[in-house]
Amino acid sequence: MKSLNSTIAKIECASGNAGHLPPLVLPFLHMPCEFRGTVAEPIPNFSVKLPCIHTWRDTEFRSAAENMALDEALFLWSSRNGNAAARFYHWDHPALTIGYFGTGLPDSSVPIVRRYTGGGLVEHGEDLTFLLTLPVGSPPVLAPASDRYRWIHAAFADSLADIGIPASLAPPSAPGAGGPCFAHPVPWDLLDPVTGLKIGGGAQRRSRGSVIHQGSLRLPEAYRIPTAPWIDRCLERLAESTEPLATDICSDLLREASDLCGSRYQTAAWNFR
Repeated sequence: MKSLNSTIAKIECASGNAGHLPPLVLPFLHMPCEFRGTVAEPIPNFSVKLPCIHTWRDTEFRSAAENMALDEALFLWSSRNGNAAARFYHWDHPALTIGYFGTGLPDSSVPIVRRYTGGGLVEHGEDLTFLLTLPVGSPPVLAPASDRYRWIHAAFADSLADIGIPASLAPPSAPGAGGPCFAHPVPWDLLDPVTGLKIGGGAQRRSRGSVIHQGSLRLPEAYRIPTAPWIDRCLERLAESTEPLATDICSDLLREASDLCGSRYQTAAWNFR
């Protein structure tokens, strides 16, 4: 079995249910993920808060290429400036993303875009998707990958529990596997403790001494919009304070993302290599 840290480095998850988008067309990705083991208590291995997270509640419906490009642009901004950042967003159409090292792309009638992080196939369009960046030298970056992954997901699990949505963490014995993300829980993924179904997961990558975490949650529609109030509870568990990204920074990121789309996320050389 691969080590937990190497497993985490190759995981990302997504999807959910929504009314405004057309039906998704890859039924093999809708396989329910059920874990019939003992769920872990949603308590992190270490207690730490970042000083501040700069937030972007992105309410625009964006393409898959633009979303992936914006995630990378925000990560590069965070690395340059030493600031933690979080972006919550959604999609303008169903899409698939595949991890950086992914192979064996399926035939698909929806766009496929390769992510900056690792992992398998992820079905998007109806999920709450988020980015969290952790700057070089910060305590979460210095922690083992498994502790960092658990710390992030514990904040989400506790915040969802606050509003009456059952959520717990998969135990360290969760087996994990390749293939569609939500079909295979790995340690510290988010689970519905009643049904055993996986409802959230993520992937991390370390670059330039900083860490990028991309993740997604399957939630009821009212709770997966980027401005949902419960997200504040989660951010409060991760940082002492939050600060919205300035409008001019967002504009700069959009310009940088446009360049990344043209050079990477809209190209066959990147997506189908």
